[in-house]
Amino acid sequence: MSIQKFLSKAEVFVMESENKGYSLAISTRGNSEKKERVFLKPMSLYVPDVANQAVAALIDELSETSKQGKDFLLTVTNKNNGVSVDKDFATLSELQDPAIAADAVKELINIVRGYESDEETNVCGW
Repeated sequence: MSIQKFLSKAEVFVMESENKGYSLAISTRGNSEKKERVFLKPMSLYVPDVANQAVAALIDELSETSKQGKDFLLTVTNKNNGVSVDKDFATLSELQDPAIAADAVKELINIVRGYESDEETNVCGW
């Protein structure tokens, strides 16, 4: 096999197994505004301070109108396979509580990871 064919096959494998990461998103049901960030190393979100900072950064990006509303949704999505889980919050103040935010992020990631248990390979670094 020529080196060119080998490299071409290797590139295809890398492209197919590329880590697309996990996304963390906050959306509002009132006006459907959504703010999202992708984490290529989602295990970092298990650290409570990292999870709190991520949630706080997304909240900061919301419009003032959204921040005054009710019914918020925190979502974790595995961008590699599309598995997505969300959790409802009646008010923004719930999400602004560091303990609640960190626990919610960890809980959602664990649920998403549970769907991955049947997969042969995991490209998200777990």
